[in-house]
Amino acid sequence: MLQCVVVTGSTRFGGDSCEGPDLHRYRVLRIDRPAESRQWRCGNASLELADEQNQRLVWITEDGRRSVWSRTKEVLAPPPGGGVGGSDRSGEREAPEDSDKDVDRIAFPWLLNNSAPEPWLPLDVPRDILYDGARVAALLDIRQMIGARSEPQERLTHILMDHDLHPTRQGGDYLIPGVDSPLWQTLNVSETMRRSIVQRISRIPHEVLSQRVSWSGNAEVWVGRHKISCRSRDIQALNARWVPPFQDERKPLEIARLLALYSVFDNPLSNRRNGVHLGLDPEIRHHCDFELFASPLNAAVQNGRFSSKWPHVEWRFGSIGSYPSVIDYLPVNSVVCINPPFTEAYLADVMARLAELKLRFRLRIAVPILEAPWRSRLHSSLPVPQLLKTYYDATAETPADVLHPTLLWEDPRCPPRLSKLRDVRPAGEDDLDDHSGRAHGLTHDDPHMPASRARREGRDHSV
Repeated sequence: MLQCVVVTGSTRFGGDSCEGPDLHRYRVLRIDRPAESRQWRCGNASLELADEQNQRLVWITEDGRRSVWSRTKEVLAPPPGGGVGGSDRSGEREAPEDSDKDVDRIAFPWLLNNSAPEPWLPLDVPRDILYDGARVAALLDIRQMIGARSEPQERLTHILMDHDLHPTRQGGDYLIPGVDSPLWQTLNVSETMRRSIVQRISRIPHEVLSQRVSWSGNAEVWVGRHKISCRSRDIQALNARWVPPFQDERKPLEIARLLALYSVFDNPLSNRRNGVHLGLDPEIRHHCDFELFASPLNAAVQNGRFSSKWPHVEWRFGSIGSYPSVIDYLPVNSVVCINPPFTEAYLADVMARLAELKLRFRLRIAVPILEAPWRSRLHSSLPVPQLLKTYYDATAETPADVLHPTLLWEDPRCPPRLSKLRDVRPAGEDDLDDHSGRAHGLTHDDPHMPASRARREGRDHSV
């Protein structure tokens, strides 16, 4: 153990400096390496970087404050005649040539007591991943607070799904609405629980360092105390789509972060995942230039040709942006596959832009038949559609029956596909009128079911 005198502006290591010598405080702090840790400690800070070349140490506290120590090279007057052990022309002392370990060149010799320090969590975790861990943990806590109530659970999924399109997003972040957002008033819960939810959200910035994202084995991600089971097919898909160097040390952590983010859409009362992972048959998407509303988990086109929910994270897996901003960057007359989430905000937004999208691109688009203000425009906007019978579950690599009548419309200008698929059939006006789904043999637990039934069963996934 060593002791050192540190001049700080507060009683804690690395505090804000104060002006004036009278405000400085001298504290004696010890530098040691606890037996249970391989990281050097000084007070309440850990050694983040030891730069011998520049003779500099960087200490960081758990709340992110930083202190940099530097040591100037020792300068001696050149002895008469110079010689071994003397100095060079700059006056800096040279170490003897026969020195075994060049101890004289070591700025901080006490570092030689043990091997070089390894990263110490959470200081080695990027700040954005720390914050995402806190966000995911808060949302999973909120789902536990809501408990076995299907309607609020599904409403929470819709709030999170539609949040980036909601006009009152101010005050929140990219994933969670702010504590003052009116969206929380749409949750059918008691006022006491609503206050508890708001309080839990407000604690997110204070729990950044305590909700660690990590792997437990090869198929489970831990976020704080929450355990998220992962499917091997999803992990393989993310590995295959990884854009940075394959040996990038951040890759396992980025994969864990993305799988944790998508888990917030899952309804714990359902035996299936959220429908955001479902897509049109790959045979359809392979004949498209771009996919909107895809993800690295289910995209069928190559990297750089699909948009996703969180491009600031998913660019590492090939995403080019998110809807609707990505539309401006797609080449005119491209063949674009559009499969929006079956939520109120997204469907209304897509239908409001449909005329513009049809002018700019050649579309292959899927739209559910729902009771909504835009339903009356379906027949005129999407003439001669087909009735979609199945979606494709990329994780299970199998078709999934559609539980709600859904139209598939392909622009006549689209290049013909090699084979007509068995998952579609021509749709008539009767299909537009009959939206109950009773006549279509809908038996699969799929996100595209009527909202009323979904609320009863807790399985209204959103694609």
